[in-house]
Amino acid sequence: MTGALPPRAGRPGGGPPHHDRHTFATPLRAVDRIEVLSDGSDLRFLLYKTVNPEDPYMVGHFPGLTLLPAVFVLEALRQATTTLVGADEPLNLVEVRSGRWLAPMQGGDEIRLDVAAKATDDGRWLVTADGTRHDGTPVAAVKAVLGDRDAGELPTPAGGPLLPAPGPSGPDYTEILDRLPVRHPMLLVDRVEAFDPGRRITTVKAVSGSEPCYQGMADGLPLSRYMYPRALILESFGQSSVLLWLSTDTAEGVPVAAAFRDCRFTGEVRPGAVLRHVARIDRLMSNNVFVSGQTWDGDRCVMTVGALIGSSRPREKVDRTMAGAP
Repeated sequence: MTGALPPRAGRPGGGPPHHDRHTFATPLRAVDRIEVLSDGSDLRFLLYKTVNPEDPYMVGHFPGLTLLPAVFVLEALRQATTTLVGADEPLNLVEVRSGRWLAPMQGGDEIRLDVAAKATDDGRWLVTADGTRHDGTPVAAVKAVLGDRDAGELPTPAGGPLLPAPGPSGPDYTEILDRLPVRHPMLLVDRVEAFDPGRRITTVKAVSGSEPCYQGMADGLPLSRYMYPRALILESFGQSSVLLWLSTDTAEGVPVAAAFRDCRFTGEVRPGAVLRHVARIDRLMSNNVFVSGQTWDGDRCVMTVGALIGSSRPREKVDRTMAGAP
């Protein structure tokens, strides 16, 4: 089926290994198997994915503690829905209306997503999903909109892209490494351009054609298939937000995504693009932070984030292998 990620034949649950050739840019094979409950314009299916430390990007999230990034749940919904609807071009995130991440998804956990996807009159798919771990623990609740790469229009924020203002420089690359609990290839912040501690940050992420999301792609594909995955754009923004949050001295423990609200995407980002994230802290509350902002590719606004909510949790609440952890 053109543009679709097929089931993974040859591994538990089916499907080729992640290094096999694929037909569009993706950070990892985010689906092990699918059980279709109903088809047509009102799809219902169960999606399964086991958190595998050997998957692309996973070695860097986090070193010594493999956790499935929240954005890879969104990627799983994209891949599965693309496969089931038989789209000629891969579907993409258009909106994340809401996403709540309720418990960590650790290496070895099998995650099951109970998904409903409804076709809309404008050719998009409204997708809702509830996720549980194999032990029955709820892990995610998502409402998102999927569509083609041209779907979605973003109003350009007043004033256009915000360039860094003169002032103290932010963390350099070695300081970014010191502060963020991620490593290559999951480290998706290259440079801090502007930094107002506790208030605002502007960061840069250069999109390279040598990144893992482009490895294993078949030859002869159209340029559209090299569209940088929007889940990775959101992850890069999230890492920028963590850098800002850490400057407040209120984040103690492991910083994790707790929720996304009103995230919208438009336009294609391709290899060679230089993304600029502008993130602002709207509220601090106990061990939680509320961040909003935009992402720019040159003078194009390609993503707006209504709210990203981060939560700081003690390591023993995240790593269930620690002695005494529930």
